[in-house]
Amino acid sequence: MRALNTGFTWLSANYLGGIPIDRIATVASVLFSYALAHVFRRIPASNAPLRHVFSIASTLFLFGAVQEQYIGLAHLLVGSLVIYGMMKTLKGALMPRAVFFVAMLHMSFSQLRRQWGESGTVSFDYTGAQMVFVIKVTSLAYCVYDGTCDPKTLSAYQRKNAIGGVPSLLEFLGYVSFFPGFAVGPAFELATYRRMISFNNRQASRQVNARAYTTLLVGMFWVAVVVVYGDRFSFGFMTTDDFSQWSFARKAVFMGISGVVTRGAYYAAWKMSEGACMLAGLGFDGYCEDGSIAWLDIANVRVFDVESSSSLKAMIDAWNIGTNTWLRHHVYMRLNQGSGSSSHATLLTFLVSAWWHGFYPWLLPDNLRPLVVSKEDDMEKRRPPVKIMYDLVGWIMSKFTLDFVVVPFMLLNIAPSITAWRNLYMAVPVSFKVLGAGQLLKPKTT
Repeated sequence: MRALNTGFTWLSANYLGGIPIDRIATVASVLFSYALAHVFRRIPASNAPLRHVFSIASTLFLFGAVQEQYIGLAHLLVGSLVIYGMMKTLKGALMPRAVFFVAMLHMSFSQLRRQWGESGTVSFDYTGAQMVFVIKVTSLAYCVYDGTCDPKTLSAYQRKNAIGGVPSLLEFLGYVSFFPGFAVGPAFELATYRRMISFNNRQASRQVNARAYTTLLVGMFWVAVVVVYGDRFSFGFMTTDDFSQWSFARKAVFMGISGVVTRGAYYAAWKMSEGACMLAGLGFDGYCEDGSIAWLDIANVRVFDVESSSSLKAMIDAWNIGTNTWLRHHVYMRLNQGSGSSSHATLLTFLVSAWWHGFYPWLLPDNLRPLVVSKEDDMEKRRPPVKIMYDLVGWIMSKFTLDFVVVPFMLLNIAPSITAWRNLYMAVPVSFKVLGAGQLLKPKTT
């Protein structure tokens, strides 16, 4: 709606410090989804088709009218129909592989178009929603294939989420266009969606409301952080001459704060979307023996773990969890099962991750750990005073490394990224090289 877009522009200029209107539209879309989630869960669980239709219609309103992503909707609709046709016609292991490559290639086309194309009057981007879409349809394709396999050959995760056939077109569209998580996630399996559709969540309205709105408050806190500090702490300043004149310590502190503020935008979007999904009933996982309701953890990020872990791996594992789950269960494990070589599966998973979106930098702990951990009778024996210092230094170095590595992902341009890295003396690549000497200090085995 042009009127909404005009209102977002006025709001940004007068009260929100010039925040891009696409971000305001995303927040508004997620807030609208809370109201729609209350309506969704009032639809009887016995009327599954109506719940699917409501989900589709809500996404058309939120992603189309509110965010004005009409071209994106057209791409995702055509992509959905093509993928569904492939699921219905292709057989055997060929089907999920074909779906995987077609969906990824279509997403790559959209990403290149975003990078090289001219922006219009409204700089909206639908590739984020398409990335969630890719996870959903590729996961579904493999779950349909798993339904044709011997259960003994499947992992516990695969058995739980296997589907006994291609779903109806209406259910498929309701699943891929589930409105609270359509734009930013979380992504989830069709089996999880089906449990939500069949769940009469009015039975647990108080419990659901408390969890959902508590998560919304966390998201709104990060919105406030971005609004207040977004202009003051940004990676863009790291490319300036003024920044280059600062001391290294001041630069490092600035980059650390900028990293938190930048991640805050993701925290805000993911936590707010997570709360709306909860409100609709997503995450319902059946009933426990005592009759209480079991819930899946559908969080796409664990903020505390990202910001406090002393291990870079732990930080990455707590970030974009839905993507990590997808890579683990629908890429790595299947490659490993097929090739029998974990090293090949790991390499190909890294390549798929890079193709889709993410990065998995080399980890320092393998080199530093021998300094503070010894082995005695194959059991680790820590040296407490040194271990405390190790954890503190590990946290500082992991945070620095994380913030350093994501600079190009925020600036989206090679030359400014190199400038920012030079202003920080290429500290991370240099430290990787220097601290590699830690390998030489590993205890010798006899």
